[in-house]
Amino acid sequence: MSRATCPRCQRPQRTCLCHAIKATDHRLPVHILMHPSELKCAKGTAGLTAAVLNHCQLWCGESEADFAPLRAALGQRPSFLLYPAEDAQPVESVSLPADAQLLLIDGTWRKTHKMLQLNPWLAALPTLTFRDAPSGDYRIRKAHRADSLSTLEATAYALQCLEGLDPAPLLTAFDALKQSQLAHMPESVRQRYQRD
Repeated sequence: MSRATCPRCQRPQRTCLCHAIKATDHRLPVHILMHPSELKCAKGTAGLTAAVLNHCQLWCGESEADFAPLRAALGQRPSFLLYPAEDAQPVESVSLPADAQLLLIDGTWRKTHKMLQLNPWLAALPTLTFRDAPSGDYRIRKAHRADSLSTLEATAYALQCLEGLDPAPLLTAFDALKQSQLAHMPESVRQRYQRD
C-alpha cells in the first residue's frame, strides 16, 4: 500500500512542506529533466523547486523518446541548458533573449551525463554555468564534487543572476526540506549531518 502524498509538494503527507512553500512568479520559464530514479527520492529537490516556481515544469525520463513532449513544448524559443560544459557561458554575466527558457537536468552526475549522451538535441543546446556559485548547503545528501549544488540551489542562483529573482522563497523551502529530513533520521545518523 502506497503512502498518501500531498498533491502540491509531492511529499508524503507526514512530511508535507506546503507550510514552507511560497508560490513565486518569475519571467524565465524553467524545465527540469528529472531522471526516473529521482522521482521517489525523499531528498530530491526538483519537485520542491517546481512547487515554489510558478513557471517551472518537471519532465521525467532518460531517453530521447521520453522527452519528445518536452521538445514539442519548447518550440522555437531559445533554450539554454544549465550544465558545466567547456564552452558554457557564466550566468553571472550572460544576457539572454527576452523569450529564453532554462533547462536543468536533475540526477546524479553520472546519470545526468548519461542523459546528455542519450539526448543529442539536449547536448546541442547552448550551455550556461556558474563562475562564482555559492557553496552548496545540501548536507543531507552526499556530493562527490566540491562545487555540487542541489537542483533547487542551482535554479535559485541561476534565476537570481539571470533576472534578479529573490532566492529566499526557494531557499526557505529548501531549509524546511533539510529540517524535515533531519527530524526523521535516527539520532545516530543525524549527528553525522549536524553542523555548528
